[in-house]
Amino acid sequence: MFEYLLTESKSGVKTLCAKDIETNREVRIHSAYDPIKEAERAVHSFTPGRASLVIVSGLGLGYHVELLKKNFRDKKFLVFEFSNEVIALCKRHNPECLKDIELVNSIGELNLFFDNINIAHLTGVSVYVHRPSYQLNPDFYDEMIETAKLNISSRVSDLLTRFEFEEKWIENIFKNIGWLSKVPSVSILFNRFKGYPGVIVSAGPSLRESLDLLEKIKDRAVILCVDTSFKVLHKYGIEPHFVMTLDSQKYSFKHFTGVKSKSTILISDVVGCPSILRYYSGRKIISTTAKYYKDKEGSNVRETTPIMDWIERNIGTIGDVQSGGSVATSAFDLLLNMGCDPIILIGQDLAYTGREIHCSGTYHNDDWCPQINRLKNLDTINQNIIRKRKIKYVDRFNSDGVVISDFVFDLYRNWFEDSSFKVKAQVINCNSGGAKIEHTKELFPEELNLSKHKRPPQEVIDEIYFHGSLKNFDRFIEKISLLENKLFEIERAIALNITDEEKFDIIDEILQDNDLNEVLRPLMRKSEFYIARHNPDDKKRSEMIYNEIVINSAKLKKFFIETKRFFCDNNQYEN
Repeated sequence: MFEYLLTESKSGVKTLCAKDIETNREVRIHSAYDPIKEAERAVHSFTPGRASLVIVSGLGLGYHVELLKKNFRDKKFLVFEFSNEVIALCKRHNPECLKDIELVNSIGELNLFFDNINIAHLTGVSVYVHRPSYQLNPDFYDEMIETAKLNISSRVSDLLTRFEFEEKWIENIFKNIGWLSKVPSVSILFNRFKGYPGVIVSAGPSLRESLDLLEKIKDRAVILCVDTSFKVLHKYGIEPHFVMTLDSQKYSFKHFTGVKSKSTILISDVVGCPSILRYYSGRKIISTTAKYYKDKEGSNVRETTPIMDWIERNIGTIGDVQSGGSVATSAFDLLLNMGCDPIILIGQDLAYTGREIHCSGTYHNDDWCPQINRLKNLDTINQNIIRKRKIKYVDRFNSDGVVISDFVFDLYRNWFEDSSFKVKAQVINCNSGGAKIEHTKELFPEELNLSKHKRPPQEVIDEIYFHGSLKNFDRFIEKISLLENKLFEIERAIALNITDEEKFDIIDEILQDNDLNEVLRPLMRKSEFYIARHNPDDKKRSEMIYNEIVINSAKLKKFFIETKRFFCDNNQYEN
Protein backbone atom coordinates (compact mmCIF):
# COMPACT_ATOMS: atom_id res chain seq x y z
CA MET A 1 0.00 0.00 0.00
CA PHE A 2 1.47 3.31 -1.11
CA GLU A 3 0.85 6.91 -0.21
CA TYR A 4 1.49 9.31 -3.11
CA LEU A 5 3.23 12.61 -2.36
CA LEU A 6 2.92 15.41 -4.91
CA THR A 7 5.58 18.13 -4.65
CA GLU A 8 7.30 20.71 -6.84
CA SER A 9 10.64 19.76 -8.42
CA LYS A 10 13.69 22.01 -8.59
CA SER A 11 12.81 22.82 -12.24
CA GLY A 12 9.39 24.09 -11.19
CA VAL A 13 7.16 21.27 -12.54
CA LYS A 14 5.27 18.82 -10.37
CA THR A 15 6.94 15.59 -9.32
CA LEU A 16 5.62 12.48 -7.61
CA CYS A 17 6.90 10.13 -4.94
CA ALA A 18 5.37 6.89 -3.61
CA LYS A 19 5.80 6.04 0.07
CA ASP A 20 5.26 2.49 1.35
CA ILE A 21 2.97 2.92 4.38
CA GLU A 22 4.30 -0.19 6.11
CA THR A 23 8.05 0.26 5.59
CA ASN A 24 8.28 4.02 4.94
CA ARG A 25 10.38 3.20 1.87
CA GLU A 26 10.11 5.92 -0.76
CA VAL A 27 10.18 5.38 -4.53
CA ARG A 28 10.55 8.41 -6.77
CA ILE A 29 8.18 8.12 -9.73
CA HIS A 30 9.77 11.23 -11.28
CA SER A 31 13.00 13.13 -10.71
CA ALA A 32 13.09 15.57 -7.81
CA TYR A 33 15.17 17.96 -9.98
CA ASP A 34 13.84 17.91 -13.54
CA PRO A 35 11.15 15.28 -14.42
CA ILE A 36 10.94 16.44 -18.04
CA LYS A 37 14.67 16.06 -18.77
CA GLU A 38 14.59 12.68 -17.06
CA ALA A 39 11.73 11.65 -19.38
CA GLU A 40 13.63 12.98 -22.43
CA ARG A 41 16.68 10.82 -21.62
CA ALA A 42 14.53 7.72 -21.14
CA VAL A 43 12.39 8.22 -24.25
CA HIS A 44 15.43 9.11 -26.40
CA SER A 45 16.68 5.50 -26.24
CA PHE A 46 13.27 3.98 -27.09
CA THR A 47 12.59 2.79 -30.65
CA PRO A 48 9.20 1.17 -31.48
CA GLY A 49 10.22 0.17 -35.02
CA ARG A 50 7.29 -0.75 -37.32
CA ALA A 51 4.95 -1.36 -34.39
CA SER A 52 1.72 0.59 -34.73
CA LEU A 53 0.75 0.08 -31.06
CA VAL A 54 2.94 1.19 -28.15
CA ILE A 55 2.09 -0.20 -24.72
CA VAL A 56 3.27 2.00 -21.86
CA SER A 57 3.59 0.36 -18.43
CA GLY A 58 3.08 3.14 -15.90
CA LEU A 59 1.54 6.59 -16.21
CA GLY A 60 2.90 8.68 -13.34
CA LEU A 61 2.27 12.31 -14.19
CA GLY A 62 2.58 11.51 -17.89
CA TYR A 63 5.77 13.36 -18.86
CA HIS A 64 7.12 10.32 -20.73
CA VAL A 65 3.73 9.76 -22.36
CA GLU A 66 3.73 13.31 -23.74
CA LEU A 67 7.19 12.82 -25.25
CA LEU A 68 6.30 9.42 -26.72
CA LYS A 69 3.27 10.95 -28.43
CA LYS A 70 5.38 13.84 -29.73
CA ASN A 71 8.17 11.61 -31.05
CA PHE A 72 5.93 8.93 -32.58
CA ARG A 73 2.86 10.72 -33.90
CA ASP A 74 1.83 7.82 -36.15
CA LYS A 75 1.51 5.35 -33.26
CA LYS A 76 -1.44 4.38 -31.08
CA PHE A 77 -0.75 4.41 -27.32
CA LEU A 78 -2.15 2.04 -24.71
CA VAL A 79 -1.15 3.05 -21.16
CA PHE A 80 -1.40 0.82 -18.06
CA GLU A 81 -1.58 2.35 -14.60
CA PHE A 82 -2.23 0.40 -11.40
CA SER A 83 -3.17 3.28 -9.09
CA ASN A 84 -6.45 5.17 -9.45
CA GLU A 85 -4.93 7.86 -7.23
CA VAL A 86 -2.07 8.37 -9.69
CA ILE A 87 -4.57 8.55 -12.58
CA ALA A 88 -6.54 11.22 -10.69
CA LEU A 89 -3.37 13.26 -9.98
CA CYS A 90 -2.34 13.08 -13.64
CA LYS A 91 -5.80 14.20 -14.79
CA ARG A 92 -5.61 17.15 -12.42
CA HIS A 93 -2.03 18.31 -13.07
CA ASN A 94 -1.21 17.15 -16.63
CA PRO A 95 -4.46 16.43 -18.48
CA GLU A 96 -2.90 17.14 -21.90
CA CYS A 97 -0.90 13.92 -21.80
CA LEU A 98 -4.12 11.88 -21.63
CA LYS A 99 -5.44 13.12 -24.96
CA ASP A 100 -5.46 10.58 -27.82
CA ILE A 101 -4.35 7.65 -25.68
CA GLU A 102 -6.13 4.62 -24.22
CA LEU A 103 -5.68 4.44 -20.44
CA VAL A 104 -6.64 1.21 -18.63
CA ASN A 105 -6.10 -0.12 -15.13
CA SER A 106 -7.91 -3.48 -15.16
CA ILE A 107 -8.07 -6.66 -17.20
CA GLY A 108 -11.72 -5.91 -18.04
CA GLU A 109 -10.85 -2.51 -19.53
CA LEU A 110 -7.96 -4.08 -21.42
CA ASN A 111 -10.21 -6.75 -22.96
CA LEU A 112 -12.71 -4.04 -23.91
CA PHE A 113 -9.92 -2.12 -25.68
CA PHE A 114 -9.05 -5.16 -27.80
CA ASP A 115 -12.72 -5.84 -28.53
CA ASN A 116 -12.83 -2.45 -30.26
CA ILE A 117 -9.49 -2.41 -32.08
CA ASN A 118 -9.14 -3.30 -35.76
CA ILE A 119 -6.48 -5.99 -35.52
CA ALA A 120 -6.05 -5.95 -39.32
CA HIS A 121 -4.38 -2.54 -39.02
CA LEU A 122 -1.98 -3.66 -36.29
CA THR A 123 1.58 -3.91 -37.62
CA GLY A 124 3.21 -4.87 -34.33
CA VAL A 125 3.47 -4.00 -30.65
CA SER A 126 6.27 -2.34 -28.72
CA VAL A 127 6.41 -2.03 -24.92
CA TYR A 128 7.78 1.01 -23.09
CA VAL A 129 8.33 0.35 -19.37
CA HIS A 130 8.31 3.32 -17.00
CA ARG A 131 10.64 1.72 -14.44
CA PRO A 132 9.63 3.64 -11.28
CA SER A 133 5.91 2.85 -11.87
CA TYR A 134 6.69 -0.75 -12.77
CA GLN A 135 8.68 -1.52 -9.62
CA LEU A 136 5.76 -0.41 -7.41
CA ASN A 137 3.58 -3.26 -8.71
CA PRO A 138 5.44 -5.54 -11.15
CA ASP A 139 2.86 -8.34 -10.89
CA PHE A 140 0.11 -6.02 -12.16
CA TYR A 141 2.13 -4.77 -15.14
CA ASP A 142 3.41 -8.26 -16.02
CA GLU A 143 -0.14 -9.59 -15.98
CA MET A 144 -1.42 -6.71 -18.11
CA ILE A 145 1.36 -7.15 -20.69
CA GLU A 146 0.82 -10.91 -20.78
CA THR A 147 -2.95 -10.43 -21.18
CA ALA A 148 -2.36 -7.90 -23.96
CA LYS A 149 -0.10 -10.36 -25.77
CA LEU A 150 -2.69 -13.15 -25.37
CA ASN A 151 -5.40 -10.83 -26.72
CA ILE A 152 -3.27 -9.93 -29.72
CA SER A 153 -2.28 -13.54 -30.32
CA SER A 154 -5.89 -14.69 -30.08
CA ARG A 155 -7.22 -11.97 -32.37
CA VAL A 156 -4.44 -12.42 -34.92
CA SER A 157 -5.21 -16.14 -34.84
CA ASP A 158 -8.91 -15.34 -35.41
CA LEU A 159 -7.97 -13.01 -38.26
CA LEU A 160 -5.73 -15.61 -39.91
CA THR A 161 -8.47 -18.20 -39.45
CA ARG A 162 -10.89 -15.86 -41.21
CA PHE A 163 -8.38 -15.36 -44.04
CA GLU A 164 -7.89 -19.11 -44.38
CA PHE A 165 -11.51 -20.21 -44.07
CA GLU A 166 -13.73 -17.21 -44.82
CA GLU A 167 -14.16 -18.14 -48.46
CA LYS A 168 -14.96 -21.72 -47.44
CA TRP A 169 -17.46 -20.46 -44.87
CA ILE A 170 -19.25 -18.37 -47.50
CA GLU A 171 -19.27 -21.25 -49.97
CA ASN A 172 -20.74 -23.56 -47.32
CA ILE A 173 -23.33 -20.98 -46.29
CA PHE A 174 -24.67 -20.83 -49.84
CA LYS A 175 -24.69 -24.64 -50.00
CA ASN A 176 -26.35 -25.07 -46.59
CA ILE A 177 -28.69 -22.12 -46.16
CA GLY A 178 -31.48 -23.77 -48.16
CA TRP A 179 -31.89 -26.40 -45.43
CA LEU A 180 -33.78 -23.76 -43.46
CA SER A 181 -36.65 -24.24 -45.91
CA LYS A 182 -36.84 -27.89 -44.75
CA VAL A 183 -35.67 -27.94 -41.12
CA PRO A 184 -36.06 -25.53 -38.17
CA SER A 185 -33.51 -23.01 -36.93
CA VAL A 186 -31.84 -23.28 -33.52
CA SER A 187 -33.97 -20.50 -32.02
CA ILE A 188 -36.83 -23.01 -31.52
CA LEU A 189 -34.81 -24.44 -28.60
CA PHE A 190 -34.19 -21.15 -26.80
CA ASN A 191 -35.70 -20.88 -23.28
CA ARG A 192 -37.57 -24.17 -23.66
CA PHE A 193 -35.63 -26.21 -21.08
CA LYS A 194 -35.68 -24.10 -17.93
CA GLY A 195 -35.09 -26.29 -14.92
CA TYR A 196 -33.50 -29.08 -16.94
CA PRO A 197 -29.82 -29.89 -16.42
CA GLY A 198 -27.75 -29.67 -19.59
CA VAL A 199 -24.83 -32.01 -20.28
CA ILE A 200 -21.96 -31.27 -22.70
CA VAL A 201 -20.25 -34.48 -23.78
CA SER A 202 -16.77 -33.90 -25.18
CA ALA A 203 -14.22 -36.49 -26.30
CA GLY A 204 -11.55 -36.16 -23.61
CA PRO A 205 -9.97 -39.36 -22.26
CA SER A 206 -12.10 -39.27 -19.08
CA LEU A 207 -15.29 -39.74 -21.14
CA ARG A 208 -15.03 -43.52 -20.80
CA GLU A 209 -15.50 -43.13 -17.04
CA SER A 210 -18.88 -41.44 -17.57
CA LEU A 211 -20.51 -43.68 -20.20
CA ASP A 212 -22.64 -45.56 -17.64
CA LEU A 213 -23.73 -42.24 -16.15
CA LEU A 214 -24.95 -40.88 -19.50
CA GLU A 215 -27.30 -43.80 -20.08
CA LYS A 216 -28.78 -43.34 -16.59
CA ILE A 217 -29.46 -39.59 -16.85
CA LYS A 218 -30.86 -39.41 -20.39
CA ASP A 219 -34.40 -38.99 -19.08
CA ARG A 220 -33.31 -36.39 -16.53
CA ALA A 221 -31.05 -34.02 -18.49
CA VAL A 222 -30.57 -32.60 -21.99
CA ILE A 223 -27.53 -34.38 -23.43
CA LEU A 224 -25.64 -32.47 -26.11
CA CYS A 225 -22.50 -34.10 -27.48
CA VAL A 226 -19.82 -32.51 -29.65
CA ASP A 227 -19.19 -34.16 -33.01
CA THR A 228 -15.87 -35.67 -31.89
CA SER A 229 -17.57 -37.74 -29.18
CA PHE A 230 -20.55 -38.89 -31.30
CA LYS A 231 -18.89 -42.09 -32.52
CA VAL A 232 -17.81 -43.01 -28.99
CA LEU A 233 -21.38 -42.74 -27.68
CA HIS A 234 -22.75 -44.64 -30.68
CA LYS A 235 -20.26 -47.46 -30.07
CA TYR A 236 -21.68 -47.92 -26.55
CA GLY A 237 -25.32 -47.65 -27.67
CA ILE A 238 -25.89 -44.19 -26.17
CA GLU A 239 -28.22 -41.82 -28.08
CA PRO A 240 -27.62 -38.19 -27.03
CA HIS A 241 -30.47 -35.78 -27.63
CA PHE A 242 -28.30 -33.54 -29.83
CA VAL A 243 -24.95 -33.66 -31.63
CA MET A 244 -23.34 -30.34 -32.56
CA THR A 245 -20.92 -29.63 -35.41
CA LEU A 246 -19.27 -26.36 -36.49
CA ASP A 247 -16.26 -27.17 -38.61
CA SER A 248 -16.41 -26.27 -42.28
CA GLN A 249 -13.73 -28.73 -43.39
CA LYS A 250 -14.39 -32.09 -45.02
CA TYR A 251 -12.56 -34.13 -42.38
CA SER A 252 -15.37 -33.34 -39.89
CA PHE A 253 -17.56 -35.71 -41.93
CA LYS A 254 -15.47 -38.55 -40.43
CA HIS A 255 -17.15 -37.96 -37.07
CA PHE A 256 -20.40 -39.23 -38.62
CA THR A 257 -19.33 -42.04 -40.94
CA GLY A 258 -20.84 -45.36 -39.95
CA VAL A 259 -23.20 -43.77 -37.43
CA LYS A 260 -26.94 -44.17 -37.93
CA SER A 261 -28.88 -42.42 -35.22
CA LYS A 262 -32.48 -43.17 -34.31
CA SER A 263 -33.34 -40.05 -32.35
CA THR A 264 -30.31 -37.72 -32.08
CA ILE A 265 -30.90 -34.33 -33.71
CA LEU A 266 -27.97 -32.86 -35.62
CA ILE A 267 -27.31 -29.17 -34.85
CA SER A 268 -25.09 -27.88 -37.64
CA ASP A 269 -23.70 -24.40 -37.96
CA VAL A 270 -24.59 -22.89 -41.31
CA VAL A 271 -20.87 -22.93 -42.22
CA GLY A 272 -20.57 -26.65 -41.39
CA CYS A 273 -19.43 -29.32 -43.84
CA PRO A 274 -22.30 -29.65 -46.38
CA SER A 275 -21.81 -33.43 -46.67
CA ILE A 276 -22.84 -33.85 -43.02
CA LEU A 277 -26.17 -32.13 -43.57
CA ARG A 278 -26.70 -33.94 -46.85
CA TYR A 279 -26.08 -37.47 -45.58
CA TYR A 280 -27.10 -37.37 -41.93
CA SER A 281 -30.18 -39.57 -41.75
CA GLY A 282 -31.76 -38.11 -38.61
CA ARG A 283 -33.49 -34.83 -37.85
CA LYS A 284 -31.56 -31.59 -38.27
CA ILE A 285 -31.44 -28.04 -36.91
CA ILE A 286 -29.43 -25.12 -38.37
CA SER A 287 -27.54 -22.65 -36.16
CA THR A 288 -25.31 -19.66 -36.76
CA THR A 289 -22.43 -18.20 -34.78
CA ALA A 290 -22.22 -14.61 -33.58
CA LYS A 291 -20.05 -12.77 -31.10
CA TYR A 292 -21.38 -10.13 -28.70
CA TYR A 293 -19.29 -7.51 -26.93
CA LYS A 294 -19.65 -3.95 -25.64
CA ASP A 295 -18.11 -0.99 -27.43
CA LYS A 296 -16.50 2.02 -25.73
CA GLU A 297 -19.90 3.62 -25.20
CA GLY A 298 -21.20 0.49 -23.47
CA SER A 299 -23.54 -0.49 -26.32
CA ASN A 300 -23.87 -4.11 -27.38
CA VAL A 301 -22.16 -5.01 -30.65
CA ARG A 302 -23.10 -8.12 -32.64
CA GLU A 303 -20.43 -9.57 -34.92
CA THR A 304 -21.77 -12.28 -37.20
CA THR A 305 -20.34 -14.87 -39.55
CA PRO A 306 -19.60 -13.23 -42.95
CA ILE A 307 -22.72 -12.32 -44.99
CA MET A 308 -25.12 -13.68 -42.34
CA ASP A 309 -26.43 -10.18 -41.57
CA TRP A 310 -27.43 -9.86 -45.21
CA ILE A 311 -28.98 -13.34 -45.35
CA GLU A 312 -31.00 -12.86 -42.17
CA ARG A 313 -32.42 -9.60 -43.47
CA ASN A 314 -33.87 -11.63 -46.32
CA ILE A 315 -35.03 -14.84 -44.58
CA GLY A 316 -35.37 -13.84 -40.91
CA THR A 317 -33.28 -14.55 -37.82
CA ILE A 318 -31.84 -18.00 -37.14
CA GLY A 319 -30.71 -17.64 -33.53
CA ASP A 320 -27.19 -16.82 -32.41
CA VAL A 321 -24.82 -19.18 -30.63
CA GLN A 322 -21.63 -17.62 -29.34
CA SER A 323 -18.37 -19.53 -29.60
CA GLY A 324 -15.09 -19.44 -27.74
CA GLY A 325 -13.28 -21.18 -30.56
CA SER A 326 -14.34 -24.81 -30.07
CA VAL A 327 -17.58 -26.72 -30.54
CA ALA A 328 -17.69 -27.36 -26.76
CA THR A 329 -17.78 -23.61 -26.06
CA SER A 330 -20.64 -23.23 -28.55
CA ALA A 331 -22.45 -26.13 -26.87
CA PHE A 332 -22.06 -24.30 -23.54
CA ASP A 333 -23.66 -21.14 -24.92
CA LEU A 334 -26.46 -23.11 -26.58
CA LEU A 335 -27.39 -24.85 -23.32
CA LEU A 336 -27.48 -21.42 -21.64
CA ASN A 337 -29.80 -20.15 -24.38
CA MET A 338 -31.98 -23.22 -23.87
CA GLY A 339 -32.33 -22.32 -20.18
CA CYS A 340 -30.48 -25.34 -18.79
CA ASP A 341 -29.20 -25.20 -15.21
CA PRO A 342 -26.87 -26.70 -14.07
CA ILE A 343 -24.53 -27.25 -17.00
CA ILE A 344 -22.48 -30.41 -16.60
CA LEU A 345 -19.13 -30.92 -18.35
CA ILE A 346 -18.28 -34.52 -19.25
CA GLY A 347 -15.15 -35.47 -21.20
CA GLN A 348 -14.00 -31.83 -21.16
CA ASP A 349 -10.55 -32.80 -19.89
CA LEU A 350 -8.64 -29.88 -21.45
CA ALA A 351 -5.59 -32.01 -20.79
CA TYR A 352 -3.82 -35.19 -21.91
CA THR A 353 -5.34 -37.33 -19.17
CA GLY A 354 -3.46 -40.61 -18.98
CA ARG A 355 -1.21 -39.24 -21.76
CA GLU A 356 -4.04 -39.65 -24.28
CA ILE A 357 -5.38 -37.05 -26.69
CA HIS A 358 -8.97 -38.33 -27.00
CA CYS A 359 -11.13 -41.05 -25.58
CA SER A 360 -10.72 -44.24 -27.61
CA GLY A 361 -13.42 -44.68 -30.24
CA THR A 362 -13.13 -41.33 -32.05
CA TYR A 363 -12.35 -41.19 -35.76
CA HIS A 364 -8.74 -40.39 -34.83
CA ASN A 365 -8.37 -43.97 -33.63
CA ASP A 366 -9.82 -45.18 -36.93
CA ASP A 367 -7.12 -43.21 -38.76
CA TRP A 368 -4.34 -44.41 -36.46
CA CYS A 369 -5.17 -48.12 -36.45
CA PRO A 370 -3.65 -48.81 -39.91
CA GLN A 371 -0.35 -47.33 -38.61
CA ILE A 372 -0.04 -49.88 -35.79
CA ASN A 373 2.72 -52.46 -36.06
CA ARG A 374 5.01 -54.34 -33.69
CA LEU A 375 7.13 -51.20 -33.20
CA LYS A 376 4.26 -48.70 -32.91
CA ASN A 377 1.06 -48.91 -30.86
CA LEU A 378 -1.67 -46.38 -30.04
CA ASP A 379 0.22 -45.20 -26.97
CA THR A 380 3.31 -44.46 -29.09
CA ILE A 381 1.22 -42.51 -31.61
CA ASN A 382 -0.36 -40.46 -28.78
CA GLN A 383 3.04 -39.70 -27.27
CA ASN A 384 4.55 -38.64 -30.60
CA ILE A 385 1.73 -36.14 -31.14
CA ILE A 386 1.91 -34.74 -27.59
CA ARG A 387 5.69 -34.23 -27.84
CA LYS A 388 5.20 -31.95 -30.84
CA ARG A 389 2.97 -29.61 -28.86
CA LYS A 390 3.85 -26.80 -26.46
CA ILE A 391 2.97 -28.62 -23.25
CA LYS A 392 2.51 -27.25 -19.75
CA TYR A 393 1.42 -28.72 -16.44
CA VAL A 394 -1.83 -27.52 -14.84
CA ASP A 395 -3.73 -28.42 -11.67
CA ARG A 396 -5.63 -31.67 -11.94
CA PHE A 397 -9.32 -32.29 -11.25
CA ASN A 398 -10.05 -32.64 -7.53
CA SER A 399 -6.64 -30.98 -6.76
CA ASP A 400 -5.04 -34.37 -7.32
CA GLY A 401 -1.59 -33.18 -8.43
CA VAL A 402 -0.97 -31.91 -11.96
CA VAL A 403 -1.82 -33.10 -15.45
CA ILE A 404 -0.25 -32.45 -18.88
CA SER A 405 -1.98 -29.75 -20.92
CA ASP A 406 -0.90 -27.35 -23.67
CA PHE A 407 -1.29 -23.76 -24.82
CA VAL A 408 -4.50 -24.37 -26.81
CA PHE A 409 -6.15 -26.39 -24.05
CA ASP A 410 -5.22 -23.62 -21.63
CA LEU A 411 -6.96 -20.99 -23.74
CA TYR A 412 -10.16 -23.05 -23.65
CA ARG A 413 -9.75 -23.71 -19.91
CA ASN A 414 -9.51 -19.94 -19.34
CA TRP A 415 -12.65 -19.51 -21.46
CA PHE A 416 -14.61 -22.02 -19.38
CA GLU A 417 -13.33 -20.51 -16.13
CA ASP A 418 -14.31 -16.99 -17.21
CA SER A 419 -17.71 -18.14 -18.47
CA SER A 420 -18.42 -20.24 -15.37
CA PHE A 421 -17.70 -17.18 -13.23
CA LYS A 422 -19.99 -14.89 -15.23
CA VAL A 423 -23.09 -17.03 -15.87
CA LYS A 424 -25.94 -17.48 -13.41
CA ALA A 425 -26.21 -21.22 -14.06
CA GLN A 426 -24.14 -23.56 -11.91
CA VAL A 427 -21.37 -25.31 -13.84
CA ILE A 428 -20.35 -28.82 -12.74
CA ASN A 429 -17.04 -30.31 -13.81
CA CYS A 430 -17.60 -34.06 -13.98
CA ASN A 431 -14.42 -35.04 -15.81
CA SER A 432 -12.83 -37.21 -13.09
CA GLY A 433 -9.27 -36.84 -14.34
CA GLY A 434 -8.66 -33.81 -16.55
CA ALA A 435 -7.74 -30.23 -15.71
CA LYS A 436 -9.16 -28.34 -12.77
CA ILE A 437 -11.57 -25.63 -14.01
CA GLU A 438 -11.94 -22.75 -11.57
CA HIS A 439 -15.46 -21.53 -10.66
CA THR A 440 -16.97 -24.98 -11.31
CA LYS A 441 -18.23 -27.54 -8.83
CA GLU A 442 -16.25 -30.77 -9.08
CA LEU A 443 -18.11 -34.08 -8.89
CA PHE A 444 -17.08 -37.59 -9.81
CA PRO A 445 -19.59 -39.27 -12.17
CA GLU A 446 -20.93 -41.52 -9.40
CA GLU A 447 -21.61 -38.46 -7.22
CA LEU A 448 -23.93 -36.80 -9.75
CA ASN A 449 -27.54 -37.07 -8.61
CA LEU A 450 -30.22 -35.57 -10.85
CA SER A 451 -33.92 -35.53 -10.03
CA LYS A 452 -36.67 -36.51 -12.48
CA HIS A 453 -38.91 -34.05 -14.29
CA LYS A 454 -42.59 -34.39 -15.05
CA ARG A 455 -41.71 -34.67 -18.73
CA PRO A 456 -38.53 -36.33 -20.01
CA PRO A 457 -36.40 -34.10 -22.28
CA GLN A 458 -37.07 -36.25 -25.37
CA GLU A 459 -40.80 -35.62 -25.11
CA VAL A 460 -40.24 -31.85 -24.97
CA ILE A 461 -37.76 -32.01 -27.87
CA ASP A 462 -40.17 -33.96 -30.09
CA GLU A 463 -42.95 -31.47 -29.42
CA ILE A 464 -40.72 -28.45 -30.14
CA TYR A 465 -39.33 -29.94 -33.34
CA PHE A 466 -42.75 -30.89 -34.66
CA HIS A 467 -43.99 -27.30 -34.28
CA GLY A 468 -40.78 -25.67 -35.53
CA SER A 469 -41.42 -23.17 -38.33
CA LEU A 470 -39.49 -23.10 -41.62
CA LYS A 471 -38.04 -20.11 -43.46
CA ASN A 472 -39.53 -18.58 -46.58
CA PHE A 473 -36.90 -18.08 -49.28
CA ASP A 474 -38.92 -16.17 -51.93
CA ARG A 475 -37.27 -12.83 -51.10
CA PHE A 476 -33.83 -14.46 -50.84
CA ILE A 477 -34.04 -16.12 -54.27
CA GLU A 478 -35.26 -12.86 -55.76
CA LYS A 479 -32.27 -11.02 -54.27
CA ILE A 480 -29.84 -13.62 -55.63
CA SER A 481 -31.31 -13.25 -59.10
CA LEU A 482 -30.87 -9.48 -58.93
CA LEU A 483 -27.27 -9.84 -57.78
CA GLU A 484 -26.57 -12.34 -60.56
CA ASN A 485 -27.60 -9.67 -63.04
CA LYS A 486 -25.11 -7.29 -61.43
CA LEU A 487 -22.38 -9.93 -61.76
CA PHE A 488 -23.25 -10.33 -65.46
CA GLU A 489 -22.82 -6.56 -65.81
CA ILE A 490 -19.34 -6.85 -64.30
CA GLU A 491 -18.50 -9.68 -66.75
CA ARG A 492 -19.63 -7.54 -69.68
CA ALA A 493 -17.55 -4.60 -68.43
CA ILE A 494 -14.48 -6.83 -68.17
CA ALA A 495 -14.96 -7.97 -71.78
CA LEU A 496 -15.18 -4.42 -73.17
CA ASN A 497 -12.30 -3.20 -75.35
CA ILE A 498 -11.44 -0.21 -73.16
CA THR A 499 -8.67 0.70 -70.71
CA ASP A 500 -8.48 -0.86 -67.25
CA GLU A 501 -9.16 2.54 -65.71
CA GLU A 502 -12.39 2.85 -67.70
CA LYS A 503 -13.41 -0.70 -66.75
CA PHE A 504 -12.77 0.09 -63.10
CA ASP A 505 -15.00 3.17 -63.29
CA ILE A 506 -17.86 1.05 -64.69
CA ILE A 507 -17.36 -1.69 -62.09
CA ASP A 508 -17.17 0.88 -59.31
CA GLU A 509 -20.55 2.21 -60.41
CA ILE A 510 -22.03 -1.33 -60.36
CA LEU A 511 -20.65 -1.89 -56.85
CA GLN A 512 -22.64 1.08 -55.55
CA ASP A 513 -25.37 -1.53 -55.10
CA ASN A 514 -25.36 -2.05 -51.31
CA ASP A 515 -26.40 -5.71 -51.46
CA LEU A 516 -23.67 -6.69 -53.92
CA ASN A 517 -21.05 -4.72 -52.01
CA GLU A 518 -22.04 -6.40 -48.73
CA VAL A 519 -21.87 -9.93 -50.14
CA LEU A 520 -18.72 -9.44 -52.22
CA ARG A 521 -16.63 -7.55 -49.66
CA PRO A 522 -15.86 -10.47 -47.28
CA LEU A 523 -14.23 -12.31 -50.18
CA MET A 524 -11.86 -9.38 -50.62
CA ARG A 525 -10.77 -9.10 -46.99
CA LYS A 526 -7.25 -10.40 -47.64
CA SER A 527 -6.56 -7.64 -50.13
CA GLU A 528 -8.00 -5.02 -47.80
CA PHE A 529 -5.69 -6.31 -45.07
CA TYR A 530 -2.67 -6.14 -47.41
CA ILE A 531 -3.54 -2.60 -48.49
CA ALA A 532 -4.04 -1.46 -44.87
CA ARG A 533 -0.64 -2.83 -43.81
CA HIS A 534 1.48 -1.93 -46.85
CA ASN A 535 -0.22 1.25 -48.13
CA PRO A 536 0.59 0.77 -51.85
CA ASP A 537 0.42 3.66 -54.30
CA ASP A 538 -2.91 4.51 -55.91
CA LYS A 539 -2.16 2.67 -59.16
CA LYS A 540 -1.17 -0.60 -57.49
CA ARG A 541 -4.09 -0.27 -55.09
CA SER A 542 -6.56 0.12 -57.98
CA GLU A 543 -5.03 -2.83 -59.85
CA MET A 544 -5.27 -5.06 -56.79
CA ILE A 545 -8.89 -4.15 -56.12
CA TYR A 546 -9.81 -4.57 -59.80
CA ASN A 547 -8.23 -8.05 -59.97
CA GLU A 548 -9.89 -9.13 -56.73
CA ILE A 549 -13.30 -7.99 -57.99
CA VAL A 550 -12.84 -9.96 -61.21
CA ILE A 551 -11.79 -13.14 -59.38
CA ASN A 552 -14.34 -12.96 -56.57
CA SER A 553 -17.27 -12.01 -58.79
CA ALA A 554 -16.77 -15.33 -60.56
CA LYS A 555 -16.64 -17.16 -57.21
CA LEU A 556 -19.79 -15.43 -55.98
CA LYS A 557 -21.63 -16.36 -59.15
CA LYS A 558 -20.67 -20.00 -58.54
CA PHE A 559 -21.95 -19.80 -54.95
CA PHE A 560 -25.30 -18.45 -56.17
CA ILE A 561 -25.57 -21.41 -58.53
CA GLU A 562 -24.99 -23.78 -55.58
CA THR A 563 -27.91 -22.23 -53.69
CA LYS A 564 -30.27 -22.41 -56.64
CA ARG A 565 -29.22 -26.00 -57.27
CA PHE A 566 -30.35 -26.94 -53.75
CA PHE A 567 -33.83 -25.58 -54.36
CA CYS A 568 -34.03 -27.11 -57.82
CA ASP A 569 -32.97 -30.53 -56.51
CA ASN A 570 -35.72 -30.26 -53.90
CA ASN A 571 -38.29 -29.02 -56.47
CA GLN A 572 -38.95 -25.85 -54.51
CA TYR A 573 -38.16 -23.33 -57.25
CA GLU A 574 -37.81 -23.51 -60.98
CA ASN A 575 -34.32 -23.19 -62.41
